[in-house]
Parts: sequence; C-alpha cells; structure tokens
Amino acid sequence: MAKKKKDISAIKEQMDYRLRQWCGRIPPRRRIAIVLILLFLFAGLSLYITFSSLFSFGKDEREKLNFKHIEGLQLELKDERNKRVV
Repeated sequence: MAKKKKDISAIKEQMDYRLRQWCGRIPPRRRIAIVLILLFLFAGLSLYITFSSLFSFGKDEREKLNFKHIEGLQLELKDERNKRVV
C-alpha cells in the first residue's frame, strides 16, 4: 500500500514539474487567453452534450418510456373481533 502511494506521489510530482515547465514558457497574457479559450470550449461542449441529450430524449419509439399509473394496493384488514374463540 505504501509503495503504491509512493509511486502515485512520484507520478504526480513528475506531471506537476512538466506542467509547470511547459506553462512557465508561456507569457502571462497568452496563458490567460489559453485558459479562457479552454474554459469557453469545455463549457460550450458541456452545454451542447446536455441540451442535445435533452432534446433527443424519447424521440425514438424504441427509447420512449412507457409510464403507467400506480395501481392501488389492496390490503387485507385483520379484524380481531371475528377471530375470537368462544
């Protein structure tokens, strides 16, 4: 277990180092532009996937959900007066 944590920690540190090294070369204004472009790109993609799935929900007859009303539950009432032994 400790070896796995150590390996994961080493991979995380290596990825962090490479990302900082790569981002360190980008000028600050361009870095902000890249972050904003990626933000709008991913937000737009997320909205597209959400709305396209909502609009296509139930259009195909095979995928259409069949809703039925819940029927009343028939309960048996036990009457203690009728079960008395005389």
